[in-house]
This record gives sequence, structure tokens and C-alpha cells, in this order.
Amino acid sequence: MTSFYKKLGIKQKFLLLFSIQIIIPLVFMGMMLYRTSTDIIQNKSIDYSVDILKMIELRFNDFSDNVKVATQDLLYDPDVYEVLQKDATDSEVSSDKLENLNAILRKICLSRDEIQAITLISNKGNFYTYDSSSGRANIERNLDYEELHSFALESEGRMTWQMVTQEDEKSLYVIRSIYNIDQYEELGLLVMQVQLSNLEEVYSNLSTEFMERISIVTQAGDFIIGTGQPTQIILSQLNELDETTVSTYWIDEEEDRLVCYRDVIYPPWRIVTEISLSKLNEDMIDFRDYFLIISAMTMLILSALSLFMAIDIIEPIKRLADGMKRMKNSKIHDAIVVDRKDELGYLGESFNDMSQEIDILVNQVYKEQLTRKEAELKTLQAQINPHFLFNTLESINWMARLNEVPEISDMVTALSSLMEAGIGKGGPMVLLREELDFVDAYILIMKNRYGDRLVFTKNVDRSVLRVKVPKLMLQPILENAIYHGIDKNRRIGEIHLAMYQKEQVIWIEITDNGKGMDEKDVKNLNNKLQLVDDSYLDQNGDNKFGIGLMNVNRRLKLFFGDKFGVQVESQEEVFTKVIISLPNKD
Repeated sequence: MTSFYKKLGIKQKFLLLFSIQIIIPLVFMGMMLYRTSTDIIQNKSIDYSVDILKMIELRFNDFSDNVKVATQDLLYDPDVYEVLQKDATDSEVSSDKLENLNAILRKICLSRDEIQAITLISNKGNFYTYDSSSGRANIERNLDYEELHSFALESEGRMTWQMVTQEDEKSLYVIRSIYNIDQYEELGLLVMQVQLSNLEEVYSNLSTEFMERISIVTQAGDFIIGTGQPTQIILSQLNELDETTVSTYWIDEEEDRLVCYRDVIYPPWRIVTEISLSKLNEDMIDFRDYFLIISAMTMLILSALSLFMAIDIIEPIKRLADGMKRMKNSKIHDAIVVDRKDELGYLGESFNDMSQEIDILVNQVYKEQLTRKEAELKTLQAQINPHFLFNTLESINWMARLNEVPEISDMVTALSSLMEAGIGKGGPMVLLREELDFVDAYILIMKNRYGDRLVFTKNVDRSVLRVKVPKLMLQPILENAIYHGIDKNRRIGEIHLAMYQKEQVIWIEITDNGKGMDEKDVKNLNNKLQLVDDSYLDQNGDNKFGIGLMNVNRRLKLFFGDKFGVQVESQEEVFTKVIISLPNKD
């Protein structure tokens, strides 16, 4: 992969980078948004289902309590108790008592919407019934006394609920045994038929398009009532739950449903709700599809923009690279087209300028090489005369010594030293100690010319003598001092040379008592000394100090930098001081 990436062009790398920057954030955000939204909706649905279950439980408890109160009213009614007790002892029941009992049963049925029919069954098998559906005793034909009586015995006197199916018709009964208060012997059986349509109101207005099914089942999984019967898979999952679990939820992967249930304390039934996840997430699926479409369109638009930007950036770079190749191969300046003002345009313009300068420099170097060859030939010819003169001076020196004329010998020796330095023997830099030897040789020659009119003194810090300086740096300055300080004045000329070190800078001061300069001339001279080019060569002699001082200053700046060089202090008819600054490095 690394090798493949390195082989890709810049355009392909830009497109790859833009594609990664576009696709990865979109995919990541889409997945996170879809996942988060789905989880939020599912959690909200769970909370909603739990709330629905609690509401159904409360309604069902109210329904059950109303039925229970109705059974208790009958159990503790003296007329009911008296009729059943006389029936058990074969005593004749008066018509008034029977009418009162019928009135009681009718009142309960008509006053309570939960109850459809009530029947009292004595131990002798006699029925005392009221059915609100038609006024006739339809409940007597549908009852299986033996079965219901067995249910009552199992409940041991407590009220029990039973669903009975006959000929595909379901009936819900509340059954309870009636006992003798004194002897606690069974007197009969109380059976109430519950109004199923009224029981449906417990959940009927809570069903929605998402909550497809609400059902009430027994602990054994028998369906009681609801908007639909649970599947066998859900019933088997309910049976596998821990008996201590009162309420929980899970997702049925096969049915793609969210199943929630809650146990009712009495009767011991279960309320089960089922929410279709496909319908619940239907809007999220639409959102996902819209997001994919928008993402695809966004990627196409951004890819087109990225391609345009890549081409816009790469083409100038390609033109620049082609221009560099042509420049490398042909060594000829060939300007590239620059049609922009940004950084790439600046690079193109800079390349054009650079290639043009290189082309000019190449031509100049070529011409300089030819010129240098000619100069070398002329130099070889020119060296004959200085060497001849140097050898002649050496012969004069020996003749002066043989004839015991030390003054001539000293002057010739000094002149030979200066000529040897001027010819160029050795490098361009010498130790400051050697430069002082050149100064002494030059002063010796000048003293023989001016005699007692020239007084030269020096004060040198010996710690600076190992510093290297440009050769013959001080001679032009001393020449200026002698020319302006002694030659044009009749008084004694004094020149003082001082060398010292201060804060890693070496200072050299040459002071004369010549005619000096006014403030304007000093300012103009120092301004010219600040120039960092060779414009002093075009002064045409208008400088009082000639080009010698300027040349020294230029050499110092070239060797040591612009912060070093020459400065001048002067006062007219008093003094002139030339100050040289050098870095203290061996």
C-alpha cells in the first residue's frame, strides 16, 4: 500500500484524500445518527409500552374490584343467605323472598356494567338467575355446573376467574362458593358472567398502529381476551420467564416485534403488548433512504468540486514541473504561463525570474571564464616585472649591508615586505600581529620621508594579536592620516594607533591631529560607509579620502558582516579618528 501510494500522482492523491475526507465522515455520521435515532425510538417505545401496561393494569384492577364488591354484596345479603339455607333444608321458600332475591340479582346486573348475568346454584341444583342480555336465564343453559363447582372447590372459597369456551364462543365467569356462617358448610355456588365487551374497554382505546396487539393471558398461556392472540413463540418465551419476574420486555427477532408484559396480581393473569419494529422504524427507514440519497448527491457534488480544485491546483504545479525539466535538460530559459495571483502564481513568477537570472548568470559565468583565462595569461606576464623589481631590491639591500649603510637597508627591507604583501603571497587574511608588521614597515618608510614631522605611537592589547584580519587593512587608513594630517600642514603630525577588546568586539582606532572635517562632511562620509554595495567605485574622486577607506570598509563587511566596518569621528582643525570594529574570533 505504501509503494502504491508513493507511485500515485499528486492529482490522484488529492482525489483520494478528498474522497476519504468526504466518504468517511458521511458514513460515520449516518451510521451514528441512524443507530442513535433507532435506539432512542426503541427506548421511547419501551417506556410507552410500560406506561400502557401500567394503565391497563390499573383499569383491570378497577374492573376486578368492582366485580369483587358485587360478589361480596351477594354473599352478605340476608335474603340470599336465607333462600339458599332453606333450599338446603328442603324448606319452602316464600314467593316474597324469591322476588326479593330476583330484585337483588337484577339490581346488581343492571347497576354494574361489568356483569352480564348472575346465577345462584344451591346444593340441590336449583338455579336462581338473572341475565341482563335478554332477561331470560341463558346462563343456565351454558353453564357446566360440575366443572365450575370443581373450580370453586380448588379456590377454597376465594373468588376465581374462569374462561369457558363452548361452540367457539367464549364466556368469562367469576365463581365463588357460598358457605353456612355457623357450620361453615357449603350452601351453594355463586356464578357471575362477566361482560366481555366491557372488559375490552380496559385496553380498546390504547391500541395504536405501532402497538399492533394487546392481549390478556393466563399464567399457563391461555388466551383470555385482547386485540389478538399471541403467537406460540411468544407464549413459550413467557413460560420460560422466571416466576419472580413481574414485568420485562424483549425483542422477538423472528417476529420482528418488541414484546412487553406485566403480571396482574388478581386474577393472576398477564398483560402482553406487541409493537411492530418494522412499523416503528418505518420513518427511520425512510430517513435512512433519504440520507443515502442526499449523501450520494453530496458526494457527487463534492467529488466534482474536489476534482475541479485538484485540477486547478495540479495544473500550475505540472506546468512548473515541466518548466523545471526543460530548464534542467536544455539549460535554456523558457518562461511558463502564469495566469493566477495566489501562492502558485507567485511560485510560477519566481521560477520565471529565477530561470531568467540563471540563464543570465550562466552566460556571464561563461564569459567570465573566457576573460579569466585571458587575465591569467596577462597575470603571468605581469608577475615578471614585480618579481624582477623584488629581486633587484633584494640585491640593493645586500649591497647596503656590505657598504654598512643601515638606513638604506631598512628602507629596502620595509619596501620589500610591503611589495611582497601587495603581490599576493599567502591568503587574503593575516594575523593582526602580521598586519602590525606591515604597519611598522610602512611607518618606517614614511619616517625616512618626513623625518621628525611624523610622530607615531601605538597602544595594543596583546590578547587580540591572534585575530585574523584582511591583509593591508590599516595601510590605506594610515596613508590618509599622513596625507591629510602631515603632508598639508607644517606642524608636527601625530598619529596614534590603539587596539583593544570590549564585549567580544575588537576596536581599532587611528587618530591624527590633521586638519579634520566639518560636521557635514563627517555625516556624508559615514552615510557612504553604511552602503553595502560597490557604489563607492563610481565616486570619481569626489571623496576626500579616496577609495582606500571605502575599500577597507567594504572588505570588512564582506568578511565579517554588515554590523562591522569603519566609522569616522572628526572635528575641523583638531583631529580625525577612524574607528574599525571586528569580531573577536580566531
